[in-house]
Amino acid sequence: PPCSSPSFRCFFDPLTPDRPETMALRVAATRAAPRVLSRLSQQRGMATEKQIFNKIGATKNIQKITSSMKMVSAAKLKGDENRLAAAIPFNSWTTALCTEPKILEDATFEDLPAKTLIVPFTSDKGLCGGVNSFISRGVKS
Repeated sequence: PPCSSPSFRCFFDPLTPDRPETMALRVAATRAAPRVLSRLSQQRGMATEKQIFNKIGATKNIQKITSSMKMVSAAKLKGDENRLAAAIPFNSWTTALCTEPKILEDATFEDLPAKTLIVPFTSDKGLCGGVNSFISRGVKS
């Protein structure tokens, strides 16, 4: 028979047990088979009761944080409105010094007198670099 010679059998039959390549292929196939089968048969199922409970708890925590942030911002706004109302009487001297102030966006150079003082107000709070740049650009132009 043609397979009696070991060299002939190895040459024509790639799956002979005595070849190291065959052993490596079998080991790799054995290790990869469960992963391939699990990917093929894997379907998205329903969430477990614990997962749903955890998601509900996380959502409630986010709602609590959001509502507390709203309360803090409302308190800050109320404080700013109170400070603005208290500061308005201190600005009355500017009206006696000159005319009513004009908003820079609505003013044109024809409306402004020859000598005009422009006082830009910028902020140093938080991420306001873009706002400050916009104000500076508006005053320069």
